[in-house]
Amino acid sequence: MTGFYGQYQTTLDDKGRLALPSKLRAVKGENNHPLLDGEVFLTKGLEGCLSLYPEPEWEEIQKRFAGLNFTQRDFRAFSRRFYSFAAPVVPDKTGRILIPTHLLSEAGLKKDLLIIGVNRWIEIWNPERFQYYLEQFAGSYEDVAERLLTGNAPAGE
Repeated sequence: MTGFYGQYQTTLDDKGRLALPSKLRAVKGENNHPLLDGEVFLTKGLEGCLSLYPEPEWEEIQKRFAGLNFTQRDFRAFSRRFYSFAAPVVPDKTGRILIPTHLLSEAGLKKDLLIIGVNRWIEIWNPERFQYYLEQFAGSYEDVAERLLTGNAPAGE
């Protein structure tokens, strides 16, 4: 999989649909088939966005969750929120998807939207909420990069 990347501004139409950017629709998986053709899965994301998963990534999430113990309270609580908000959606011929009203409300989505590629999935944001997120975590970008990309913890940790 090549991966999803970039930022794209778009709008929500009167019926609650958004058009997925053509660059994201062109991303292909291992079998050279576009990842956003057919059924994709939309659910509550983290930090206030929605997450859109192509079927192969959704299947990987299912496999990871299947190995977790249902007696763990955190697993049950997360699963209830994650799955109860989930909705399979199918892009139409022009790449539009209908966002269910409960997800529009959950992510605070209005007319203007920001779509970002996050390698294996896509996030859909209210642009103001995304800007707030960036401002809140602006100082930690370098620290997190150092830990994730080098495996070294900064001094003092």
